[in-house]
Amino acid sequence: MNIAVLTDNEGNTLSFNESGMVKLFSNEKGTWSCIREFPFELHEGNGLAGIQNSIQSMLSRLDECRIVMVKFIKGVPLSILKESGVSVWKVDGSPLAFLEHIKEEEEKIRLEHQKSIQPALPEPLPVGDKKYGIYAIDLVHVQAKAAGFNSKDVLLPFLQSRVFQKLEVVCEHLPKWFEKEFASLNLQFRIEESTDALCHTIVTPIE
Repeated sequence: MNIAVLTDNEGNTLSFNESGMVKLFSNEKGTWSCIREFPFELHEGNGLAGIQNSIQSMLSRLDECRIVMVKFIKGVPLSILKESGVSVWKVDGSPLAFLEHIKEEEEKIRLEHQKSIQPALPEPLPVGDKKYGIYAIDLVHVQAKAAGFNSKDVLLPFLQSRVFQKLEVVCEHLPKWFEKEFASLNLQFRIEESTDALCHTIVTPIE
């Protein structure tokens, strides 16, 4: 899990309307460490468009991380983050003291969310007769209808449990978790050329 934190020069959390550094923390190796950082400034002087551009620019640099820790936030910025599917935590002080707690709480929330949506969890659909094992899914369409789903939520259960010969995944960009997970799943992928400006990824088992 990754958590983004808006910090001041001393590494403490900062209010969202103040200029500072966004630090992206990860615990993939068992301990929390900063894997990326970049400056952030909320351009409130440019009105709603300026605020939206600032936030979208920040989110584009966080990959699929949708957990943000700040000292304080309210109003329009908070609404925009929530509408973008971001979970916001208000913390005063050093973020390192709160990362593990937030991780545990987010995992609880995610599990409860998965339980509530389990019957409606979208999954790849067969193309033609199911016996041929060819499936497809349009993640752009799925996420447009249900912003709470990310690519891993949708695809990983299918990849772990379903026997298939080919799966076509249409998305805006190649999910970054593919390379990490596919080795253990004995899967491979390739990207096909397309004319629709989307990423058409073909997933197949390694023979």
